[in-house]
Amino acid sequence: MLLLGTCNPAGESATYNGLYYKQDELQEMVDGGRLRAIPVKQEHTGGEVGRVVSSFIDRRGALQCVMEIDEHTVEGSIAKGFVCDGIALDLSLGYSVDVRNSDNRLQAGEKRLLEISLVRKGAREGCHISAYQESGAPVVFKAAAPDTWGCFELT
Repeated sequence: MLLLGTCNPAGESATYNGLYYKQDELQEMVDGGRLRAIPVKQEHTGGEVGRVVSSFIDRRGALQCVMEIDEHTVEGSIAKGFVCDGIALDLSLGYSVDVRNSDNRLQAGEKRLLEISLVRKGAREGCHISAYQESGAPVVFKAAAPDTWGCFELT
C-alpha cells in the first residue's frame, strides 16, 4: 500500500531558534534524498510498518512524503487497516535535536529525522494522510482535496 501525506507543515524562518524544522532544513532533506528509506512506524512505537519512498516540498512549503506500507507483516497489515478505516490518518515526525548552551542561551542545533509515524492525533496542524492506494486499486482520497497538494492541479 502506498500513502501520500503531509509530514510537516511549512518550516520556520531562517532566524528561528527552536525545536521545529526550518524551511531550509526541510528543503535540504528533500534535495539530499535523506528521507528515502526512513522507517514508518505506528504511534512512534514498535517495529517499522514501512518506509518512505519519495518526498517533495509542495507550493505551500509543506513536506510531502510517499510511503510504502508492508502489508505482508502483521504490523503493516494492522497499519493498513487503521488507514483504510480512518482510525490513524495523521502523520508525526520523530526526530532528535542537538541543543547547546551558548552564551547562557539554549541554541537548537542539528535535527536528525528518526522515523515518521501514522498516528490517531498528530501534534502539528495539517499533517494528514491525503491519499492511499492499494496494489491494483484506485487511489482513495482522504484528508485533503488533491488541488491543495501543490504538486499538480486537477482540471
